[in-house]
Amino acid sequence: MRQIKTARGAVIDMGVLSAKNEKTKAVGNALMNARGDRLNPDGSIKMTVEQMARMDQDRKSTPQSTAISDPKPIAPTQLKSQKVDVPDVDLDPEPISKITRTREDGTKYVEIEYDDGSVETVELKEE
Repeated sequence: MRQIKTARGAVIDMGVLSAKNEKTKAVGNALMNARGDRLNPDGSIKMTVEQMARMDQDRKSTPQSTAISDPKPIAPTQLKSQKVDVPDVDLDPEPISKITRTREDGTKYVEIEYDDGSVETVELKEE
């Protein structure tokens, strides 16, 4: 089993700890025990983890096998291009704030922030 050493130097065997507490109800709003069994509101076992695994396996369908050595050719009529309607969308980002700032040397610039998160600086010409 896996052994963990704590900050104080005590050794904890996680396998023994989980086996000891597997019937204990898990903390939180999930109705399950530490083992993974589903519980009723009164704490009794509704469905074991093994039953859930079996149900999951039964639900899955087996993959269909096909021969890859004899592929079927695609007819040219099946290769028609399909037109997709794309709405007319403006892809340019919209400015959401413009702030005029001054550097230590006295030059001024405008800082423009766009809705996509990008920032642009535009130098202001002195008049």
